[in-house]
Amino acid sequence: MNDKTSLAPPGAGLPPLEHLLARVGFLLLRSALTRRRIEVWLSAETRRVCDTARGLSLEQMQRQVLIPRVMGIEDSSRNWSAAMVLQHLVIVDTGIGELVTALSADHAFGREVRIADVKPIPGAGREQLSALEDALTAYLARVETIRNLHTARRHAHPWFGALDGHGWHVLAALHTMIHRRQLDAIVRMVNEHP
Repeated sequence: MNDKTSLAPPGAGLPPLEHLLARVGFLLLRSALTRRRIEVWLSAETRRVCDTARGLSLEQMQRQVLIPRVMGIEDSSRNWSAAMVLQHLVIVDTGIGELVTALSADHAFGREVRIADVKPIPGAGREQLSALEDALTAYLARVETIRNLHTARRHAHPWFGALDGHGWHVLAALHTMIHRRQLDAIVRMVNEHP
């Protein structure tokens, strides 16, 4: 296993075969899921993340551990704490909510989405638990006001290309599921090496 100094830089992406599989799987999800099913999925995954985090002490939440790479997770994200996972989800959920709102109003989002810009910072703590719950509530309230997520305007994701509002909505749920799996791996490591 690599040590943290040899991890790939943020934004390096996924291995080529995994990237291809991710694109195909994401395309299938976009065509199969309704907005309500996506919201149920996102809410369930966020609840699982929060329930897991609630079971950790502050020290456990803040301890960075190097995990084996989880499918869908960049190499640079392998050395996070549980609180950093929550902070990352807050950043991304908030950003996707703003982006979908702009697309639904037929406005340009105004900034490039870059993986390196949504990385958390060490030192995140238990406050990220309530921040994530608030971010989910705010996201769902924003989306509820949008009549049609299949927007004419699109905005590029660095791995999945130009997405309409529905595509970004699917990504919010899929992204949370992937990081819930990352959090599970972090918790296993924290519990195995107290």
